Amino acid sequence: MFKSALLLINGNYAQDDIQKNIEPTAGILASHIEEVVIRQTQYKGHTEKICKEAGNQYEAIFIIGGDGTLHECVNGLADLDNPPVTGILPGGTCNDFSRSLQIPQPLKRAAETLIKGQVRYLDIGKMNDRYFLNFYGIGLIAETSENINENLKGVFGKVSYFISALQMVNNTRPFSFTLETKEQTVEGEAVMVLISNGNVIGTNKLPFQNNVMDDGEFDIFIISEGGAALLREYFNAKNPFAWEADQSDIQHYRSSYVRLETPQPMKADTDGELYMKTPVTINNLHQKLPFLIPNE
Repeated sequence: MFKSALLLINGNYAQDDIQKNIEPTAGILASHIEEVVIRQTQYKGHTEKICKEAGNQYEAIFIIGGDGTLHECVNGLADLDNPPVTGILPGGTCNDFSRSLQIPQPLKRAAETLIKGQVRYLDIGKMNDRYFLNFYGIGLIAETSENINENLKGVFGKVSYFISALQMVNNTRPFSFTLETKEQTVEGEAVMVLISNGNVIGTNKLPFQNNVMDDGEFDIFIISEGGAALLREYFNAKNPFAWEADQSDIQHYRSSYVRLETPQPMKADTDGELYMKTPVTINNLHQKLPFLIPNE
């Protein structure tokens, strides 16, 4: 399938985890690829640095890590002239983008599936001078990420995300915004604005059926204060498709371009990472990077 590949491992993995889960996964890749080079990241930002500096040297890069690791990978590969194919091996808390691609969550099964999979070029978002793969959001979604207890995250994994989300749904306050697309300008108040490329957030599938990752457009959701009850149901997974039934408090748009402004700079959550702020200009880079996905 490939002659050469780089296997990048998140540096947070303990040695026991590497021996138990990652070594067998590496063995699966090595049985199908002539040369597999294994590197473990050493610090935050290291994945991006490695991908940027070494990405052109390999036909494929396999990433063992979560959405934050993948976010770094995309930012390292996006400006390369000939980026390698990326294979996502889920190893984080939520692994949302791998779920969007229907990649099995156990590492070995993911490797076995992708090594027999197909290559598809997917869209990514460019936000000012940075990139995202899954989403950009302000309001509730950023407050949720900021509110996550890191100790809970280590023990309970994705459950900690739901705990934080439910706490913030009950306490969030609306903010003013102006959102411009190629087609229209929207002004008002909301508790969350979400620009989505993928279709899974917090391990829950977004409740719209037509959001795909290679169509050149984002799905844009504006949730007013009255939509908080629907969000609560969403995070509880009681009624994941409630948004389609009642859109009076949730506006849904599609566009390849978004300009988002708020009266004061607001923290933004990008693929689970908190370092961007409004205002922001976001462009869809259509089918920008190649990824391995399961065969249909």
